[in-house]
Amino acid sequence: MMSRLSFALILVLLAGCASNAAPDLGDDQRSKAVRNRVVAGLEYLKKGDPSAARRHLIRAVELDDSSAEAHNALSLLYKYEGDVEREEYHLKKALRADSNFGPARNNYGTYFLDRGDLDNALKQFKKASNITSYTGRGVAYENMGRVYLSQGEQDKAMDAFNKAMRLNPEGTVALLEMADLYLARDNTEMARRFYEQYSKKVNSQSARGLWVGIRVMALTGDRDAQASYELALQNLYPKSRELQQWKEWRQNKGGS
Repeated sequence: MMSRLSFALILVLLAGCASNAAPDLGDDQRSKAVRNRVVAGLEYLKKGDPSAARRHLIRAVELDDSSAEAHNALSLLYKYEGDVEREEYHLKKALRADSNFGPARNNYGTYFLDRGDLDNALKQFKKASNITSYTGRGVAYENMGRVYLSQGEQDKAMDAFNKAMRLNPEGTVALLEMADLYLARDNTEMARRFYEQYSKKVNSQSARGLWVGIRVMALTGDRDAQASYELALQNLYPKSRELQQWKEWRQNKGGS
């Protein structure tokens, strides 16, 4: 015969299971609850609070384990934490749930790019760029362009960046890359045109942006702007690879 203590223990365990189980929600309510958890989790991740992000994102997956959005968000948490295996696991889960979920497809390309696997990265970026419902197709084309640059395919890179600019007119990555590509081709006018568009759209230039700007201004003879960019590069990015490139460039030019 069951003792009162045993019966009480069973009630406690059942209560614990009930509190962790997904509530009996309708599809619309469940979808909204998952979305709210994902948004909250990603906001915490942006603020550098992975513990709070984890609570929300794990709950999102508990609510709907077939949510591509939830698994993609969870992969970003593990990417932040440097947990490569779990990052890929949740990317795969996202794409099994929805093979046309563009953010996960693009993020899977970035996963391979981070590992130096250019072929698989390019494959994923191409797939992402072909998902017509994906609003981030411009970013996928930017990433394709970067891979092509790494492979020495400048013409293909330019084509990808041109498509990125058409799809994402407010983007800045493709503009800077095009400026750099035209510098490599000694086309100063086009390099200046793309660089000026880039510099007008960013609030604060990256080290790479300043380094491209220095060379553009040197070629166009704008010494004041060149000096300003050089000073900014030294002060803002003292440990950057671009600063070292600038020092070598100045030395090769005889310190001019």
